[in-house]
Amino acid sequence: MSHGNPITGQDNKKNQMETSLFLAKVMGLFGAISTLAIIIRYKLYVEMEVDAAKNPTTIYFSGFLFIILGVLVTVSHQVWTRDWRVVITVLGWMMLAKGVIRIFLPDTVKKLIEKKKSDRRFFLAEVVGFFISIYLLYKGFILN
Repeated sequence: MSHGNPITGQDNKKNQMETSLFLAKVMGLFGAISTLAIIIRYKLYVEMEVDAAKNPTTIYFSGFLFIILGVLVTVSHQVWTRDWRVVITVLGWMMLAKGVIRIFLPDTVKKLIEKKKSDRRFFLAEVVGFFISIYLLYKGFILN
C-alpha cells in the first residue's frame, strides 16, 4: 500500500489537509449551532444542566461521549503546526480531558455546573466557543 512519496510526503500532507478541512466543517457547524443555542437561552440550558447533573449517571455517560469524540479527533488529527489546524488538535485534546474529568471527578463537575448560575465567565466561554466555531467554519468552507 502506497502512502505517497516517502521523500516529500505529498499525499500524506494532502490527506491531512483534507482531514483538517473536514473536521473544521464538522466541529465548526456543531460548535456554532450548539453555542449559539446556549447563548440565546443560557439560563434555560444552565437549569437543564444542573437538573441533569443531579444524576451521577448522566455526568458519567456524558464523560464517555466526550472521551469518544476526543479520541476520534486526537487519533485522526495530531497536527501541531503554527496555523489554524492546531485549533482542531487542541479542541480534540480538550474534549478528551473533559471526558476524563467527568468520569473521574463527577462531584467536581457537579460543583462547576452549579457555579454556572452565577459566574459569568461560563457565559463568556460560550461566546468564545462560538467565535472559535465561526473561525473553523471560515477555514473549512470559505478558504477551502
